Amino acid sequence: MKQTHLSLVALAAAGLLSAAPASAQVSWTFGGINPPGAPVTQASKRFAELVTERTEGRVTVDFYEGSQLGSGPAQIEAMAVGAQEGYISSGSNASNLVPEFGVVDIPFVFESQEHFLNFMESDLASELKDTLRDDFNVRILATNWFRLPRVFLTKDDCVTGPEDIAGKRARAPGLPMFIAGWEAIGTVPVTISYGETYMGLSQGVADMAESAGEQIYSSKFYEVLPYVTDARMMFPQNSVYVAESAFQMLSDEDKEIVTQAAEDAGDYFVELVTEQTAPNRATMEAEGVTFCEMSDETRAEFSELVSQSVPHFEEEGLLPEGWWDEIQAMK
Repeated sequence: MKQTHLSLVALAAAGLLSAAPASAQVSWTFGGINPPGAPVTQASKRFAELVTERTEGRVTVDFYEGSQLGSGPAQIEAMAVGAQEGYISSGSNASNLVPEFGVVDIPFVFESQEHFLNFMESDLASELKDTLRDDFNVRILATNWFRLPRVFLTKDDCVTGPEDIAGKRARAPGLPMFIAGWEAIGTVPVTISYGETYMGLSQGVADMAESAGEQIYSSKFYEVLPYVTDARMMFPQNSVYVAESAFQMLSDEDKEIVTQAAEDAGDYFVELVTEQTAPNRATMEAEGVTFCEMSDETRAEFSELVSQSVPHFEEEGLLPEGWWDEIQAMK
């Protein structure tokens, strides 16, 4: 695993703070990047409520939505140095600290949701979580915040094959594997923070974007890019991250409570996504949005393009050698 100078800083912070006695009352600052109405924002607020209620006020969580605390990468790096206690968003944001976490951002690497879950329950994923916690002071409390598969959002028509997006400028978060993945399928990635994406798309900075299915409506990206192709390019989930140093300040009882609250809020998130998907889609269709399916044959074409870039991913340290074949064997 690659490490950065943050490793030493985080370890030092964790060592100093974990030696302190458990506090009777703790206040945590958590952040997110999604707008107020997004399911992940609603579920994050539920998490904060559950923690306060179940610990009887011993632990309180102040949650700041809509990138108020900065971009996703900035927030998770803030956690590593002890400047922020928590963050709730994409499970791949940790790749800014542990590059190999970006494996979940490789487009078309997973054939299905079940395939993705097989990876998340594997020793490979456990190794990544341990490295994040032990070397960078960031613990993952829950990963059961399952999102809808990622779709392509385009301006003029749906995507029927790699040739339709070849050379197009594609919005990308500032995550190394996400950028490399866009390049692998023929696009030109343009880094735009999530909070600036709508404006960037409106101004033509990027020609296309992707989105987890449940975020199409809350992000309003469809107003600029009205063609939605169910590419299933990734099977994303949100993670609840907490600074390990802060977590270790809790009593054993409160550690269990906070962890269970994160998982229960994840179940609530899935319920919200299930309830909102159909009515939100109907609303968007009424506003002129076109939804298209992508065939298995087309997905296979994209997957083949990505497989050709595996040696490059390995050379850049984004994917450990041999992991591609191991992941494919998990289908």
